[in-house]
Amino acid sequence: MEMYFLLLISIAGAISHAVDLDGMLFLFPKDSVTDYVILKPDLDTPLKSFTVCVRAFTELTRSFALFSVSSSTEFNNLILYYHHIFTNPYSVYVGGQLRVFKGLRNAHERKHLCSSWDSSSGVTQFWLNGEPLVRQVMSKGHTIEGPLKFILGQEQDSFGGAFEAKESFVGEMGDVHMWDYVLSAADIHQAFINNKHFNGNVISWRALRYDKHGDVLVEPMLQSVGENQACSSVQPGCKSK
Repeated sequence: MEMYFLLLISIAGAISHAVDLDGMLFLFPKDSVTDYVILKPDLDTPLKSFTVCVRAFTELTRSFALFSVSSSTEFNNLILYYHHIFTNPYSVYVGGQLRVFKGLRNAHERKHLCSSWDSSSGVTQFWLNGEPLVRQVMSKGHTIEGPLKFILGQEQDSFGGAFEAKESFVGEMGDVHMWDYVLSAADIHQAFINNKHFNGNVISWRALRYDKHGDVLVEPMLQSVGENQACSSVQPGCKSK
């Protein structure tokens, strides 16, 4: 019994411990319903606005989910999604509503993606590699209320589950940050170029609490010779010499 109690303490400590993943990334190796990461954000109040940023690199030619937030009453509370079938492929769900943003169709490039939303106006924004796309409006007056499940790499069709392999993310993902307010355009651009001073107050890549499931790996970010000489700002943890 004493050993079992100590094991529970050890597991709880591992879950609650915040890890600095600067210069690292999550590698999602395959189509799967078992490979995903549960995030454990610092969030005590309902969300009436947010900004989410993530860097991603994939060779997928199908649709996939990057980031999803569900509750027991709304499975599509917040999703960052790539729709391969759309001419304008990047989409954001808030409170069950969908908006699609026109951006570069080629998914086979390293990308820094950010989205923000404000409940009071419903204004929803999307940035691709530091550049804003056309603003849209949705879910005005909505509040994202908990308890919430935050998941990387899968789209939730139930509260924390009901994943589909055809929507899973395969590739590299890093620099995940979330704020409970809307960042300025200047801050978004700086986060794309060099986000050392931009740490999310809800989710921070430099103090991340998470549970990794399936075959997801934590790996160092890689740079090519050219990127070591002239740093590519698209990569997480990239540092110029």
